[in-house]
Amino acid sequence: MAGIAEFSLEGQVVVVTGAGKGIGRGIALDAARSGATVVGCSRTQSDLDSLLAEIEPLGTPSGSLVTDLSTLDGIKDLYDFTQKKFSRIDAVVNNAGVNRLRDAIDYSESEVDALFALNLKTVYWSSVFAARSMIDSGIAGSIVNVTSQAAVAAAPGRAPYSAAKAGVNHLCRSLAAEWAPYGIRVNALAPTVTATPLGIRAMDERPELAAEVKKRAVLRGRAATVEEISRPAIFLLSPAASLITGQTLVVDGGWTL
Repeated sequence: MAGIAEFSLEGQVVVVTGAGKGIGRGIALDAARSGATVVGCSRTQSDLDSLLAEIEPLGTPSGSLVTDLSTLDGIKDLYDFTQKKFSRIDAVVNNAGVNRLRDAIDYSESEVDALFALNLKTVYWSSVFAARSMIDSGIAGSIVNVTSQAAVAAAPGRAPYSAAKAGVNHLCRSLAAEWAPYGIRVNALAPTVTATPLGIRAMDERPELAAEVKKRAVLRGRAATVEEISRPAIFLLSPAASLITGQTLVVDGGWTL
């Protein structure tokens, strides 16, 4: 049976930040499986090389760039590279982020600045560069910003991270309203604890986190798989979500209920 065309990303150029590992890698691969040309960026060349090797058998074009998204020049380089290589940008997934667990009173100023910079400032500027390209090209594109369930429910030990991710949720609403006249959709995707290598290690090292996942993820009693996060992202990017903008899609197995 043929799939529904509106869920396809055929012909789209999709930029994914933090594409080397975890959720970002899953989104990049699912975008390619959905027919998109994917441009992935990361700080690690070997991760990008293995990503492109995995995409290659799918028969969709792809590209990658090692860049530092904590700087405006690094973000600009990503969009200049994509525009030069593929001549258009249809969709962007801002997935790159960082977390550091501390009690709120124990963070240093530099740690808080770094958490705000990559988790909020970088998303702002990446969204702006994406929108400029889309507006200049007359493309009614889609931007998906990956946040966290910690942005919608209290998360002790993650105060700066939670605040930055909550800021991105509201940034999506503001940008969605501002860019609606251009047909550009902006949404947030807020995942729960996910069984990435980093997430698995965190649960192994912190049995109390594993116990909390089992208790609070009421639908399945476990962490999300990468595919359970990446596929909602593909939906938000796709024409199937053509009337959805300014929303936060929480994918948490019922954690925040």
